Amino acid sequence: MDKKQPWYLKKVYYIFCFITPPIGYIILVANLKKFDYEDRGNYLTIATLMMSIWVLKFLPDKLNMYIWCFILAVVIVNAALK
Repeated sequence: MDKKQPWYLKKVYYIFCFITPPIGYIILVANLKKFDYEDRGNYLTIATLMMSIWVLKFLPDKLNMYIWCFILAVVIVNAALK
C-alpha cells in the first residue's frame, strides 16, 4: 500500500503531540498500523520527546538530568538510523 496521508492529517498528529503529549501519544500508538515504517519512526520520536519533556514538570529536580540525557540519546539514535 503506497497510499500517503494528506498533509492536513500529518499536522494534526504533530499538534496533538506538541499541545497535549499524553493524548497525542495514545492516538499515535492506537494508529501505528496506519503509518509506513519511516513515518512511524518519525511520529514516535516526536511523541516520545514531547512526552518526556512534559513528564519533567512532575519529577524531582535530580531526575531532570537523566531525562535530558534520554532525550539526547533518542535524538542521536534517530539521526543515526536515517
